[in-house]
Amino acid sequence: MTTKPRRSAGLSRVPGPWRVAVVEASMAPAILPGDWLLVDPTTDRWPRRGSVVIVREPDGGALAIKRISSGPGDRVAFAQGYLELADDEAWLLSDASAETTAALGFGEPIDSRTYGPVPLDLLVGRAWFRYAPLRRIGLIAKPAEPVALRGPAG
Repeated sequence: MTTKPRRSAGLSRVPGPWRVAVVEASMAPAILPGDWLLVDPTTDRWPRRGSVVIVREPDGGALAIKRISSGPGDRVAFAQGYLELADDEAWLLSDASAETTAALGFGEPIDSRTYGPVPLDLLVGRAWFRYAPLRRIGLIAKPAEPVALRGPAG
């Protein structure tokens, strides 16, 4: 089932890609602080599992970058058991482990394992291309390990 994301009321819809600077380490090593990304704010359908998205965090509204682990109707494992996502929810994960973010000087990554399912209307856009720094330029890769098979945070 494909669900069209609703747009956050507080965000203007500027046509074309947005340029976004990454300041957190939750997606290391795929995306690092100092990377500059192009984000497509005109997503017609919810991006696929493994896509990197910019979302408003449900517990405060700050912008965050996460990877889609599961979408509407999927069953996800987490510390307290299993949960079936509603038709308007997604499960978003950070790529980085707590050890990786600590080594880079950041706190533990916060994602759906902390705040639970994310409403689709908090989707801001899909990050698809890194244009800086030049040594890291290119498309944003999907993970080698399927996102849905990663274990829950302890």
